[in-house]
Amino acid sequence: MRASRFMILLYASLIGVPILLYLRMISTFYGMYLVSTVLLALASLGLVIFGVIGFAEVYIHKRHVGEYMAMPLRMQIEQRGNERTGGRGTKMVDFVVSRFDNENKTMRNEAYKIEADKNTTVLSALLDIRSKQDQTLAVRYSCRMGICGSCGMVINGKPSLACETNVFDKMADHEITVEPMYGHPLLKDLVTDFDDFFERHMSIDPGRYRHDRREKYSGKEPFKLSREDIDKFLPYSYCIMCGLCLDACPVVNSNPEFIGPQALSQVYRYHADKADQKGAKRLLEVDTLDGVWGCEFAGACSKVCPKGVDPAGAIQLLKGELMKDIAKKEEG
Repeated sequence: MRASRFMILLYASLIGVPILLYLRMISTFYGMYLVSTVLLALASLGLVIFGVIGFAEVYIHKRHVGEYMAMPLRMQIEQRGNERTGGRGTKMVDFVVSRFDNENKTMRNEAYKIEADKNTTVLSALLDIRSKQDQTLAVRYSCRMGICGSCGMVINGKPSLACETNVFDKMADHEITVEPMYGHPLLKDLVTDFDDFFERHMSIDPGRYRHDRREKYSGKEPFKLSREDIDKFLPYSYCIMCGLCLDACPVVNSNPEFIGPQALSQVYRYHADKADQKGAKRLLEVDTLDGVWGCEFAGACSKVCPKGVDPAGAIQLLKGELMKDIAKKEEG
C-alpha cells in the first residue's frame, strides 16, 4: 500500500527531536538559557508531531489492510499491479481479431480497443474483450500458464500461445493482429479443430512398447535408466501438443499427407528411450516420403515451440537412425 504523504514529517520529527535535545544540552552548558528554552519547546513540539502522526499512520494502515484483505483475490492482484506502476504505465492497444462471418462464410477483421499494462497477455486481453465488449468472440483456453497448449493462435503473423505472449512485447504501432492457426481446420473465430492433429499423434503409437504387455501390471521391479539414458529422450518429452509446430511447418501447409513435426519428434522420443522395445519397426513406420523424408528442414517448427522441444532436430536424428539401420542391413 502507498506510503502516506505525512511520512516525511514523521521521519523528520523522529530524527530532529534527539538533535534538538542535544543542542539544548550544549546551550544550557554554555549558559544560553533562552536558546535552551526555545530548543526544548521545539523538541516537545516534535514529540507531539511524532506521536500524532505515528498513531494516525498505524490506524490508517490497519484500516487499509482490512479493506485490502476483504477484496477478492483478483482485485488484490490488480491493485498490486497498479501500485508497481504507480497507477501509470497503461496504454490503449488496438486489437484486430480475425472473425468468421457465418452469413458469408468468410473471414473478416474486427477491431477492438483495450487498456493494457506491462503484465497484460494477449489471452487476458482477448478475455477482457469477450467479457466487456463482445461476448460472441470464440477463444479456447484452459490453464493460462503455458501447460495445456489450448490457446494457440497466430499473433502478428507468428504461431504463439496467447497466455505466454505479452501485449507490449508484440505491439507494433499500438496494434496487435490475432488470427486462428492456419494449419488446422477452422471451427469458429480463433478456435480450430484438432482431430486431425491427434490422429497424426496417435498414428505413431506414442508410448513405450514392451514385448511382455503383462509386466505393466505384474512387474517385479521398475525399469532403471541412467541419467545418460534419460537425457537422450527427455528434451523431446516436453511436448504439450499445442500444434504450433504444425501451423508453422511449410510442408504441412502444402502437403496435408505429411505426418508433421510433432508426431515425428515423438517417434524419436520413444525410439531413443531405452525402455522401448519396438526398435527398428518404429523407424520403418515413418520411413516414407510423407514421413521422415518429407521434412525439408525449414526449422520453423522449432522456432515457434514454446517448450524448446526442437522437432526439426529430432527429425534429423531420426533420419540418421534410419541410415544406420540401412547400413546394418547391408553389412548383414
